[in-house]
Amino acid sequence: MLAVAALGASLLGGVAGAVERGPGYAPPSLDEYLLVGEENGDGDGDGIKETHILRYRDLAGDKVFSMTTDGMLWAWSLEEYGGGTGPEHNYVIRDSDCNGTFDERYSLDEQFHVPECAK
Repeated sequence: MLAVAALGASLLGGVAGAVERGPGYAPPSLDEYLLVGEENGDGDGDGIKETHILRYRDLAGDKVFSMTTDGMLWAWSLEEYGGGTGPEHNYVIRDSDCNGTFDERYSLDEQFHVPECAK
């Protein structure tokens, strides 16, 4: 239950900031990660848990999660344990137009939502 509450805070409660837009950000490699959890969460604040979340962790304590809504994988997140504080080490990337390219990058405390095209 706490994981869902933390996800809700991450998805909807963060301080809105400037999103970084780019030609494409690569999803994190899952080569050394193990699937440690699976849940559904509310990705758009309407009270319905429409977003499927897969959580991964590696031996160093780094965390990754993916978000899928209605069959569309639209976000990845990486949080490195002690790996640095820059956006290349701790971020959420989002596919804003459901074309398969993750074209937005957010810091972990920024607000992001399910893109309209995935609803």
